Amino acid sequence: MTALLACAGCAGQTDVAPSAPVPTGAAASAVAVSPSRSVTVSPPPSSGRPDQQQLDTAADAVSRLSGSYQDVFAGLVVDVPDGCVIVYRKPGGGGFDAALAHLGLSVRIDLRDAPRSISELAATRSRVTALIGHTSDYSIVMVGDGSEVSFARGVVEVGVSGNLSSAQADLRGRFGDRVTVSAAQPLSG
Repeated sequence: MTALLACAGCAGQTDVAPSAPVPTGAAASAVAVSPSRSVTVSPPPSSGRPDQQQLDTAADAVSRLSGSYQDVFAGLVVDVPDGCVIVYRKPGGGGFDAALAHLGLSVRIDLRDAPRSISELAATRSRVTALIGHTSDYSIVMVGDGSEVSFARGVVEVGVSGNLSSAQADLRGRFGDRVTVSAAQPLSG
């Protein structure tokens, strides 16, 4: 699974989670000592939700659980505005939903069906990545499967430069509905 779980500290953002959890907890509280020797704990500076730490903790727990369900789990998104974790998974899959419920998370979990698991997306991504440098009329400049579009539609997103229609025909011929192909700028540098 390739995606980035960013700390959703800013209100109005939606973040995507990886297969290997990235620590996301809120910043440590600042401690200030006043002249009267009393200690005051200040809340961490944040423009996020008051329950941000619970959202991050829940996302990390689901991400850890997903390691045992790679053929079912597709991905997750921390939905900051709605205060929930959206979990994409293939329906009816091997006890994942029950294991998720057993975690007893303190935030709302929104289960959504996905056509492909993260292991299926990774296999397609690997096959597409192997084509980099081996195409004519177009160049593959980006391959990804860590977005909400990837999870919901079960596709690997491929960005190409050069002849877009040729790339779409070629890659759809090879991978069918497992990829979505769009124009992208080559990386410079």
